[in-house]
This record gives sequence, C-alpha cells and structure tokens, in this order.
Amino acid sequence: MKTPEKKTRYTMSKQVRDQLILLGIDLGIPYRTLIKKLINLDVLPIPVDFLPLHEENIFDDYNMMYWPNGQKILAASRIIARDQRLHAVYLSNFRCGPDSFILHYVRDEMKGKPYLQLEVDEHSADAGMITRCEAFLDSLQGKHPMAKERKERPAVSIIKAAPSKTRTLYFPYMCDSAYILAAASRHCGIDSQVLPMQDAVDLKLGREHTSSRECFPMICTTGSFLKKLAEPGFDPGKSGFFMPSHNGPCRFGQYHKLQRIIFERLGYGDAEIISPNNKHSYADFAEGQGVRFRLVAWKGAIAADILGKYRQERRPYEKNEGDIDRVYQTYLDKLVRCVENGAWGIKPILREAEKAFNDIPLTSDSRKPIVAIVGEIFMRDNPYCSGYLVQKLRQLGAETLMAPVREWISYSTVRFTRDSIWRGEFGGVLKSYGQGFAQNLIGHGIESAAHRGVELERDIPVRNMLSYCNPYIHKDYDGDPPLAFGMAAGLAETGISGVANILPFTCLPGTLITSISSAFRKDNSQIPWVDIAYDGQEDTAIDTRLQAFVFQAKEFAKKMGYDAPRKWSHN
Repeated sequence: MKTPEKKTRYTMSKQVRDQLILLGIDLGIPYRTLIKKLINLDVLPIPVDFLPLHEENIFDDYNMMYWPNGQKILAASRIIARDQRLHAVYLSNFRCGPDSFILHYVRDEMKGKPYLQLEVDEHSADAGMITRCEAFLDSLQGKHPMAKERKERPAVSIIKAAPSKTRTLYFPYMCDSAYILAAASRHCGIDSQVLPMQDAVDLKLGREHTSSRECFPMICTTGSFLKKLAEPGFDPGKSGFFMPSHNGPCRFGQYHKLQRIIFERLGYGDAEIISPNNKHSYADFAEGQGVRFRLVAWKGAIAADILGKYRQERRPYEKNEGDIDRVYQTYLDKLVRCVENGAWGIKPILREAEKAFNDIPLTSDSRKPIVAIVGEIFMRDNPYCSGYLVQKLRQLGAETLMAPVREWISYSTVRFTRDSIWRGEFGGVLKSYGQGFAQNLIGHGIESAAHRGVELERDIPVRNMLSYCNPYIHKDYDGDPPLAFGMAAGLAETGISGVANILPFTCLPGTLITSISSAFRKDNSQIPWVDIAYDGQEDTAIDTRLQAFVFQAKEFAKKMGYDAPRKWSHN
C-alpha cells in the first residue's frame, strides 16, 4: 500500500505562497532564522536585492530619501505592489529610526496590498516570529486584495520650497525666534503667523496620526498643524505650513514628507507644506527674495538671541519675580515689529533693552552654577517640548545658558561652503563665502550694542565649534553632534559647571551624543553632564536625575571657583 505524502498545513496554491520578498536590513541571526523558518513553511524567501531595483525611479516622489536602504525598500515596494505573485515581509529592529518613517511610505506604496511587518530585538523569540508568519500566510489564502492603481497626485501635493503669497504661512512654535522668522516673511510680502506653543492637545493629535515612534518634534509639529487645520471654517486651500528639509542623516529630512501623507490621508490635501532645503543654505525659501529674507531674519535672530541672554542671565537673580519676563516681552514685541519693517533700528532697541534690564533690582548672591543647554534645536528652548527643562534647572538653583538659534543659520552657511566644494560648484563656494562674511560683519555690529549687558564671550562661533568637536565626533557628521560637543567644549573653557543635553526619545544623533559624553567629561575635569531623553510623558525619574545633576554642578562650581558673585553693569 502506498504511503500518502506528508502535507503542510497550507493548501493555498504555491504561486501565491512561495514568493515572499524580505524587505528591511539584514539583522544577522534574526534574518537568517527567518529565512530558515519560511523555507520550513514551504515558502521561498527572496532577498530584496534579487529584484530589479535599478529600474524603479522613486526620486520624483521621494527626493528626500537619503538612506540607501530606504531607497531599496521603496523601489522594492513598488515592484511588489504591481506583481500579484509577490508579497512582502518587512523585517525591522526595535527603535530603528529610519524605519519609523519608511514604514509609513511602504504602507502608502502598497495601496492596500497586505504585507507582514516583523520587529525584532534581543528578546524576540522564534515562536512568536513563526506564529506571525503562519498567520500571514493563512491570511493570503483564497482571494486577497491587490494594490490599488497608483494615481497621479494633484499638483498642490507637491512640496514647495517657497510659500505662495496668496496663502497664510504658519510656522510651528519652536522658541521665540519663530516670531522673528514670521516677521521676516511678512517683510517679504508673505502673510505669516506663528502657531501657539504646543500643548497636550497637539501631542494627542500628533500621536493619533503617527506610530509614536517617530521623532518627538515631528509628532508635536504634526499635532500643531492638525489642530489648526481642524479649526471651524479653516480653509486648507488658503494655508501653508512651514517644515524645512534636511539632507540627512538625521530623520529631520523626513518630516515634511510624512506630514504630506498625513494631510492627504485626512482630506487636507489642499494645504501646502513649505519645505526649503539646506542644500543651498535655505536660499530657496523666499522666491526671488532669498538674500533679502535671510538678511532681515539674520539680524532679527541675533537680536532675539541677545534678548534671550539678558533673560537667562538675570532671571535666577531677580528680586521681584516677573520683572525680567515683563521687560523681555516688551522688547521682543518691539523687535518683531522692527524686523517686519526691514530690521532697521535694531541697535537702538537693544540699547533700550539693556537700560531696562539694568534697572531691574537683582541680588548679589554667589553666582549659581552655569549649565549649558545643548542638543535638539526644536526642543531645547521650547518649554513644553523640553518638559520645562530650563524652568526646572532654575528652580533647583542653576543658571542656564542656551545654545543660540542662529547657530543653525551659521551652520547652514558652513555646510553650503563645504558641500559646494564637494560638488565642484565654484559659484556656490563664492556665494557661501560672501554669505558668511556678511553674516559675521552684521553680527559683530549688532553685538556691539549689547557688549556691556551680557556675556558675549560665551558665544562660540560655529567654525570654532567644528574645531572643538573633533576629539569626539568628526566635523562633517551633519547635525546636532558636532554642534553639541563643539559648544560644550568651547564653553568648558569659559567656566561653566554642567551640560544638559536634551534629545527626543530614540533620537539617532542624540543617542550618539549620549554614548560619547563620558569621554567629554573625562577630558574636562569630570564636569557634570546629564542626558534627558524626552517624549512628552511625565517621568519623576527625570526630576530626580536633575536634582542630583544640579547638586553635582554646585559642587563643581565651588571646586573650580566659579561661584563668585557677578558684578552687574548699571547705567
């Protein structure tokens, strides 16, 4: 009697089940284990590199995809979506930063065609992976939905570098310098407003329409945009939202694309996203008025940073609570009006501000330990999105020193020079040199109006930062790490007593900074350093860590002799 052949539990046709494309990155043992398990399930796993990826042009829709593996995944997704014989298994690892965005793009490309997403870490068990593979294969039995035909996106969905003058442009609140950018835009004829500082409602909205694994600033700004779009009577067709781009490796360059997808998914496709790129130092923002806009914005940013220094240096020592904030707000409002009118008259405003700040009664107590705030630019001077870090440090008895916003403008100029050299663009090199020279000249002129009132010697030029950072990170690593270490190293020579590094939870550059901070401490007399990874959740452990950190900073200040009372200048 003939023995019947042993059958697998799957009875679906082999044409459907024997070709699964493995997307994602080779994760070593988990990847090889998955291949063996799929073969045991009578499935033929195909690595993504086996597909004709070079035949797919993804850059018309994903010109910001600077990760090579992301380019492969998106090209493969399009091939899989068209081919009824193919299905995808997306293998990711826990806390993978790029995947937090790429997964959204893959979902968009699949257009409803089912695929399996597997996320693994060092605790992942084979049994769970097998169960999910089996369930996915079961779901493909019989009829299964195919990808919907790709439709041409409406022209308005194209992300623009320059805003339309027929629309209102909305800037997300990052810090008070956002008001300067909006004022400079209005000076160039662009109706511009700043959205309110983020709150719990913004955060809730942002999390509802993301996976919550993206960058915290992306979630917060998305929530701000969606809250505005949902206002009764609001017309998306008459609005634009500011979200600049970046060419990597940080995830920042992906924000605008995912927000575009979310807008269209929710029916807000008529709203524009304005995303100038740092390739040419954001010169493409004000179409035909790039130099004018940058000049006015630069003047205002310098003055806003100086006003911020007045507030931060004096706030811990004011005798009457509220005096500093009142004067600061008065002159910030004057500065915004000045920038809107072309930034003429900034020096007189700063001189008036100096006199007003000097008239405020201050204590003559011992100087509090100075803590430099470095890290993610959107979060560090944003009270809500930093978990009120500055306020907490001040309440614990520290004086804070904030990295200036204008460092990013200067940094974009330095990168413009470097990238133009790399690309062999002689015209770009000349333009960037001229840009840098003008910025330095203007900066020194404006700072001369406040040289007696604030400690300008603690402002570290970006080019110096990129020299100071070299023991810890190469200056050509683009983003926060060279700026954070460069500023911290420069300030360590001026008598600070601690460094607080603020980063979004799972931030790629921020995690790199935290991993190297111990080497920085070793080189700088074991200066106190604290890393705060924040995602909007209340965490009492952060408060406990800050208490310990400020105690260490106070002890460090005493040990180094940095606690002598400051002599305040008065007119």
